[in-house]
Amino acid sequence: MFRYVFMVMALIGGYANAHQFLPTYPKFEHSFITGVMQTKMELFNKRSDVEYYELGVYDKDWNALPFASESKIIQVNYLQTKPVNVYIKREDLIRVTYICTESKHKREGSRNTVISTQICSKIK
Repeated sequence: MFRYVFMVMALIGGYANAHQFLPTYPKFEHSFITGVMQTKMELFNKRSDVEYYELGVYDKDWNALPFASESKIIQVNYLQTKPVNVYIKREDLIRVTYICTESKHKREGSRNTVISTQICSKIK
């Protein structure tokens, strides 16, 4: 009986759509600015209902850390890839644990449920 319930739930449940943020374990290198480190990431949008993502950098306790990028809100069209450069001060690099992107939805007057996704890469 359990097997049949599981199969029905799997068929009804559908699938989850998210975005990709690569590499999974980025490495920082020296940038063209003295005292600033950089890493190159790629953001791939697999969600047709979202085209904006917010970039964030966090420590091991999920406290936000200062960083620089071309933009902290990134526009990526459906099924498109966009390169993202993240810059950190060298002295802050020891505290960086996660670089994340979170989907952002346009505000509309409806009360529909909206699924937000957050994808993080972890610094080793």
